[in-house]
Amino acid sequence: MSSKKQIQSTRFGVYAVLMYKDKYILIQKGKGPFKGRWDLPGGKIDFGEIPEQTLKREVSEETGLKLKSYKLVSVEAYTHETKKEEFHHTGVIFHATAKDIDKLKREPDGNDSFGAEIFSEKEVKKLKLTPLAKIALKKLNG
Repeated sequence: MSSKKQIQSTRFGVYAVLMYKDKYILIQKGKGPFKGRWDLPGGKIDFGEIPEQTLKREVSEETGLKLKSYKLVSVEAYTHETKKEEFHHTGVIFHATAKDIDKLKREPDGNDSFGAEIFSEKEVKKLKLTPLAKIALKKLNG
C-alpha cells in the first residue's frame, strides 16, 4: 500500500451544449483522463476573459464554428479520482447554437480534441461521454 498522497486540483471552465438545427456538436477528447470520450466544446478561461469570450474562443478553436446564439443555463461540478490525482471540475454551461457547420473541424486540433462531430439525440445516448457532458446534457434535456 502506498503512503503517497494524491494531488488535489481544481479545474474551472466554460462549455457549450452546442446545437445545429436538432443535432449536437461534440468534440472527442484528445488527452487527459477522459481521452477518447465525447465532450462539450469548451475549456479554461484565459486571463482577462469573461465567460462569453471564453465560450466563443473555445468553440471556435475546437470546432471551427461561430455562434449564432448562446444562453447561460447552469453551473455544474463533479469530482473525479485517478491513481495520481483527485480533481474537482466546475463548468459554466451555455446552451449555444452554431451559425452553420460549413467549417466543422473533424480533424484533431493538436491540443485537446481529436475532432468534432455532429450527433442526433439518439446517437448521443449511445456515446461514451465525459462526466461534465453527461451532467450538462441531462440537466438540459431533463
